Amino acid sequence: MESRFETPVLLITFNRPTHTRRVWNEIKKQHPKYVYVFQDGARFGNEIDLKKCAEVRSIFAETLDWNCELKTFYAHINMGCGRGPASAITWFFENVEQGIIFEDDCLPSDTLCRFYTELLDVYKYDERVSLITANNLNLRWKSNNQSYVFSTVGAATMGSWAGWAHAWKMFEYDIVAWEDEKNKNIIAKNIRTNKYYNYYANIFNQNCKTGQTDAWDYQWFFARILNNTVSVVSTVNQLSNIGFGIESTHTPNPEDRIANLPVYNTEFPLKHTKLKIDKLFDWVIFNRFYYPKKKSIFMKVTLRILETIYCR
Repeated sequence: MESRFETPVLLITFNRPTHTRRVWNEIKKQHPKYVYVFQDGARFGNEIDLKKCAEVRSIFAETLDWNCELKTFYAHINMGCGRGPASAITWFFENVEQGIIFEDDCLPSDTLCRFYTELLDVYKYDERVSLITANNLNLRWKSNNQSYVFSTVGAATMGSWAGWAHAWKMFEYDIVAWEDEKNKNIIAKNIRTNKYYNYYANIFNQNCKTGQTDAWDYQWFFARILNNTVSVVSTVNQLSNIGFGIESTHTPNPEDRIANLPVYNTEFPLKHTKLKIDKLFDWVIFNRFYYPKKKSIFMKVTLRILETIYCR
C-alpha cells in the first residue's frame, strides 16, 4: 500500500506498551511516510522499566504494510519527562522543517492529521504563529463559525501539537533568560494581563530552574510568549488523553476533568479567520482550567453563561 500522508510524525514513548500501541494504531491509519520514534531510557535499576521499554520497542519492529521511513532514537539513559521530550522534539526538528508531535497517551480524531497539515502549510512563513494544537479543553468554541482561534494562554500542548523547526529554535530548556528583568517586562507586556503574568511567573520561578527534569512545556510556553507569538487552537477538541492513572508521572487521577475527553472531527474545507487573539477564549480557558484560586459565585456564573453561548 502506497503512503498517502507525507507530513513527518514524531511519537514520544517510554514504558507504556498498551498506551503506545493504541496511539500507534491510530497514527498508522494515516499511512505516514516519515515517522520518528523516540523512547526515553529505563530508570537506573528498574527491572520493570527494562521489560516494558523492550515491549514498546518491539511494537516498532513489526512489519508495516506501506512505504514508511521509520527512524528511531532509543535513549540509553533515563532523561526524565522534561529533558526526554525536549530532546526528542529537538532531534525531530533537526531532521524536518515541520511536523506533528504525539506523546504515547493521546488518541487523535480522524481529522486531526489533516487539520495539522493544512495549517502547517498556511502559516509556514508567518513567524507570528509558533504552534498549532487540536486540543481544546472547552471541547467546542465558536465551532459553527470558524475552524480555529488564535490564542496565547489557552493553547494546551497536552499530548499532541504541530509546529516548525524555525519556531522550535526559540526553545531553551534552562530558561536563563527569565532571570533578566528586561525579559520579565517583555513577558508581562506580551502576555497582556497581570493575572496571567503572576500565575506563570510563579511557575517559571518554581518549575523551570536549571537542572530540573520534570518539565519542558512551560519552557516552550515561555519561549513563545517572550517572542510574542500566538498559537492556533482547533475550535473542536480532536484529542483525548488516555494517560491519566497510576502509570502517569504528573496526572495520576483517572477521574480528572480533562482525562479521556471526547473527540470530534473538524469539517473541511477549513473555515479560516483573521490573525487576532481570541481574548475571551483565553479568559475562559485560564479561569476554568488553570487559575488555582477558588472561584467566586460571580466568576462561576459568568463562566457558565459564556460557555453556554460560545461552547457550541
